[in-house]
Amino acid sequence: MNCTLLFRPHHVARLYDWLTELGELFVRFEYHHSASAGDDYLVRSLEELRDLISRQTYGELDIYIFRVIIFPIRGNDYSALLQRALWEIPEGQWYQIVALPPHTRGCERPHECECLAAGKSHDELRNDIANLEPGREMAIGVHPFDPSYEEFEQFYGRPVEMLSIEIRKNLNWYDEFNNNPAKYQDAIRQWYASAEPD
Repeated sequence: MNCTLLFRPHHVARLYDWLTELGELFVRFEYHHSASAGDDYLVRSLEELRDLISRQTYGELDIYIFRVIIFPIRGNDYSALLQRALWEIPEGQWYQIVALPPHTRGCERPHECECLAAGKSHDELRNDIANLEPGREMAIGVHPFDPSYEEFEQFYGRPVEMLSIEIRKNLNWYDEFNNNPAKYQDAIRQWYASAEPD
């Protein structure tokens, strides 16, 4: 299934405006039956977004796209990043440190947010930054699925718009029946015959 076909013209127009405003969009894919496991991406154009979504092959998938810069503390000066993060992220608030895409080192998914570290205290934050590879471009912020959504919006200081699309299996279609309808002819006839009024 090409998931891009689920996006209507109104969705595309909204995403175009968000990209024009922000320069990037944070995209989260969550996979059903995988304990809320998911992948995070940053895309900087509709073409990147369309390509990313078109490559999704899971039968059941949730797609979340946010209208906010998710990891706003950015750079490669670790001392400055640490000071800003300690100032902006309250003690006890979940945070993540990610490597900023696009990745070029033989990466199959160049727009994926590579999580370098995560934690919930200022001591963990200090330790995590101290142990990172020097000079690497990174970003720090609050992931929308780590705290409650209210805490997430509080960190960003405003309500955050999100576009979400849920993809579920369509139980109105069965490949086995489509490929061999004669096999099921008697069962279907009996089913509907028993439903006829007396």
